[in-house]
Amino acid sequence: MAPNPLTRIARKLRSNLHNVRSRIDIVSPQLCDDALGRLAPSLQKHRGFQPRKHVLAEPPSSPFIPHLEQLTKQQSSRYQLVDWPQIEAWGPDRYVAEGLLPALDGRGSTEPNRSILVLANTALSAIRPERGRFPRTHFRLLCWANDMASSTTFHAGGPVRMLLWCPEKDATTIVPRTIQYRSKLSILMEMTCHVEEIVSSDESVIGKQKKRDQVTELNSGKRVAKLMEDSGITIPPGRETDLHKQVNEEISRSKSDNAGQGLEFTSIRARSWHEELEDLREVFKDIELPRSKFSSGRRFLKNVPKEIIEDPRFTRFLQLERNLKHVQKRTGLIEGLLQEQAQIDALDLQAHALDSKDPQRTATLAEVQQKKTQLQERLDDLKGQNTRNEFEFFKHDRKAYESNPPLLMWDHRSAEPMKAYKEEFYPAKNLCLLDIQPRHPFPYQLTGEQLMFFRVLTNTLWHTGWDNLTGLDRIAPGAFDAVTSKVPSLTDPTRGGERDLHDLPICRLTPEMAYELTKAWLDWPLRPNLGDLLHRGSLIDDVSVTDSTSMPEPL
Repeated sequence: MAPNPLTRIARKLRSNLHNVRSRIDIVSPQLCDDALGRLAPSLQKHRGFQPRKHVLAEPPSSPFIPHLEQLTKQQSSRYQLVDWPQIEAWGPDRYVAEGLLPALDGRGSTEPNRSILVLANTALSAIRPERGRFPRTHFRLLCWANDMASSTTFHAGGPVRMLLWCPEKDATTIVPRTIQYRSKLSILMEMTCHVEEIVSSDESVIGKQKKRDQVTELNSGKRVAKLMEDSGITIPPGRETDLHKQVNEEISRSKSDNAGQGLEFTSIRARSWHEELEDLREVFKDIELPRSKFSSGRRFLKNVPKEIIEDPRFTRFLQLERNLKHVQKRTGLIEGLLQEQAQIDALDLQAHALDSKDPQRTATLAEVQQKKTQLQERLDDLKGQNTRNEFEFFKHDRKAYESNPPLLMWDHRSAEPMKAYKEEFYPAKNLCLLDIQPRHPFPYQLTGEQLMFFRVLTNTLWHTGWDNLTGLDRIAPGAFDAVTSKVPSLTDPTRGGERDLHDLPICRLTPEMAYELTKAWLDWPLRPNLGDLLHRGSLIDDVSVTDSTSMPEPL
């Protein structure tokens, strides 16, 4: 039996582990085939551009070079291997100088350039994790989005598509699945690109307290399932994500005689032990439950055989039943608060649709204010801060999903990502594949000056996603009142705004709002000049471009 070349490559990679920073590579042919199968229809847009060249940029120490040379040295091969420094590999100048790319003319064009397709890998494995550093993926995408907005580097001839392998944790703020992880990088990417996850490990790297509520996530999944059915997109067996499985189960249940069953477990947040409890219920289905699921004393278990009581699984079963009762109580409370908020939002939309001189509008707005006061009183009466915080998180997540269009790029996906496994990468890590396509038509064209001030605004405002626009006064006194009054979308509920801007967290700013804020800022005659802002460090993106250790390996 012939030796597997991937095994030889893996052994070579393992021998290079003394390197502090080594790239994480894909070593599963099946994963590559499945990813290409998903991407095949959209890749057809890049066909027909002749002559075609495939430039492979690898560092000199790459263990793949001997295998790639077998490909590049074949007669009439269209592949060419280069081992340039990473700063040259990420820019077009040397490619053009050596005849690997045509001159990129047409500066300022917003028509996508289909003649170039970039494939990159920013996943690195470090023996000693670099704590506190700006993620390499985020640095590269920040540069990529800035270049696309200003039509420079690879985008000088029109915005270019990129397929990017990156660590799963880095994708958390690139394609956030909850409003809580939406960052200044997210909003810049939304203004310039559409990003979709093609491959995902499906192992959540989001903390337990930072997941979207299950009701919203299921609604999003059902919408995507309908799109996949209409488009004929299927997921290969074994690559279904947990969300995709759960949505299919819900759809099957709704079509069967079991409709309504399982709703007991549909809570604000999915619990990891729900499936375990279902299994234990099946094990002890013939046992009479105690009168109180919170009690496990023997006097409540007199009808339960002794060997069952002494079974550790039965103890665990009673514990999970008590947990479920507690979760249902808290879920009911939060869901009730969310329903009150939904009623307030519906009345607000009704008032917005009425003429400003209509008496009914005044009455509706008064009712809105009354209900907001009542809701605030209920929130003030809550014991503990956790329930209130959870309500705020889920409220903004639902508003983001129910806006038209949905705010998060995750809710614009055309299909669910395919599941990948650690063993398909070497070293074994969780990676995902992002498809980064330029928006077309390009709605938010920024000049160089506008882009600079956009970065000033986002860097100043985005200390945390829950700050609001009053942070504009940190840039210049009076900026909040002067600038926000010129941005009507901020207070328009049909465009994701809030009448009271103190209720609009930064993480809910739409690309339209950010674009209008930038233009309004430049129109404000009392704004500080760019030199003063540079002196104050307002353009620092939490990354030092001179620190070479923060930069990824070549393509």
